[in-house]
Amino acid sequence: MQNIAVLVDELLAQLAAARDVPGDSDPTEIVVSSLDQMRFLVAVEERLDTVLEVGEVFPFDLTSRENLVKSVTELVAEASE
Repeated sequence: MQNIAVLVDELLAQLAAARDVPGDSDPTEIVVSSLDQMRFLVAVEERLDTVLEVGEVFPFDLTSRENLVKSVTELVAEASE
């Protein structure tokens, strides 16, 4: 499986470029809307060839890159159970 931290950094860089913000910005400056979160979710699913189960509220912790990696890792683990 692809390294989740690398995947998160790559996806954040893509979203940052689309938003015209620096790629090393905090996730809260890159993923600012529910549409951004949906794009991020779909990109994770596509890259990992999986379906992630999410509820009505997106489960991403955007307070830091480390927390975002942790929340994606947890979602991927749940999906593979």
